[in-house]
Amino acid sequence: MKKNNKNVTVIGHAIISTDCYIADSRGSMPSDLRSNSDWELFQEDLNHSDLVVIGRASYEKFSENRRNRLIPTSQINGYKMRDDLCFFNPNDISMSQILLKYNTFPNKIAVAGGQGVYQLVFDQFAYSEFHLSVKESYELKEGIQMIKGITELAQVDDYMNKYGMYQSDTIRLDSNTIQLKYLQS
Repeated sequence: MKKNNKNVTVIGHAIISTDCYIADSRGSMPSDLRSNSDWELFQEDLNHSDLVVIGRASYEKFSENRRNRLIPTSQINGYKMRDDLCFFNPNDISMSQILLKYNTFPNKIAVAGGQGVYQLVFDQFAYSEFHLSVKESYELKEGIQMIKGITELAQVDDYMNKYGMYQSDTIRLDSNTIQLKYLQS
């Protein structure tokens, strides 16, 4: 994908229940939704990314991390950038515009969620890849969906296809978790 006349790779990461939830109704990830194998792959990719796009609530839970982070939020006007952190209001400045504010345009961007962040990248930018881990035989039945209104894996596949992505691979991460890899066509 080309942005700012430079190649940029954008990789989305999520782990969901079989009914497509990323968190319970309190916004917390239940322990049964976690996978050590998924977490290790996720952290490795974050460590090799120039920028991590993460929601404000997730940032507040993991604020001690010192990666370069981009946090969309409606709680400010415009944007506030400092050192390894940039908050921006996507209603005031688009994702493409905020990326141009960086001294060095990021070559690799990891998108860590939550729901609003995933949607923002689908709507305003684009994913090169999406690594979607699924906890098999685990349903939440309520909470925060990865994509609002989507509760079945077949719907996720249709949604990815709508944005020009296709499932390229399925990897077994552990006895209860698979990872579906989507690529931009």
